[in-house]
Amino acid sequence: MSTPSPLSRPPVAADGPLYLQIARELKAAIIAGTYPVGARLPTEAELCERFDISRFTAREAVRVLATAGLVTRRQRAGTVVIALPGEARYMHSFASLDDLQQYARDTEMHMVHIGSLALDRARARAFGTTPGAEWTYAVGIRREAASGRRAGERPICLTRVFLSPELVGIAERLPECRGAIYSLIEKEYDRPIVRVEQELEGAVLDADDAASLDAAPGTPALQIARRYFDARDNLLEASESIHPADRFSYRMELRK
Repeated sequence: MSTPSPLSRPPVAADGPLYLQIARELKAAIIAGTYPVGARLPTEAELCERFDISRFTAREAVRVLATAGLVTRRQRAGTVVIALPGEARYMHSFASLDDLQQYARDTEMHMVHIGSLALDRARARAFGTTPGAEWTYAVGIRREAASGRRAGERPICLTRVFLSPELVGIAERLPECRGAIYSLIEKEYDRPIVRVEQELEGAVLDADDAASLDAAPGTPALQIARRYFDARDNLLEASESIHPADRFSYRMELRK
């Protein structure tokens, strides 16, 4: 088997952290057939030499591909390509708020709507506030950060975000937010998030959500609702994300 042609280190001015730039390069090589399904990726040491990067950066780049469902580690075989982009399922492992931070760093949220919304009775009851309260309301589409926004890349999910009226001016900050919104709240408002409630349930995509996610109406989906509370147990952020079932899986590890 011939050795794949060397990859070059991405330019310093390229978008995003270096490990994501390397992940994009490797993903492009998978798409091009340099590393077809069943092929072994270069080892961490080989990636370090090829890209002139640290072992940590190489490990993080491969982790991004593994999380995206493109590669897996196999005993005595190394890191092997198991799927092509468009066929893979994004895997999110969650055990702490740090994992939510990592998820936000490895993916990109592009806001398609930012405005305000008067809460109806059901949502106001769920949020522990009064009907008619005006909350900041935003809708975003999340994609893999390593996708480079290539044509045909499927979104991971659609997210609806509700932000407390206590967060005055946050709507103006959302367009530039590239990480987790709760981190923006902690930084700009000095309101540390200490508790997150999460609910998962099955759903199907309606016509509007299906169109936004490049999917067929009626597609099975996973809906994840999260509530973010500060130290005084005030709800500051609520999000509702819907993921087509064939693009996302959720992993938790419980220890006794």
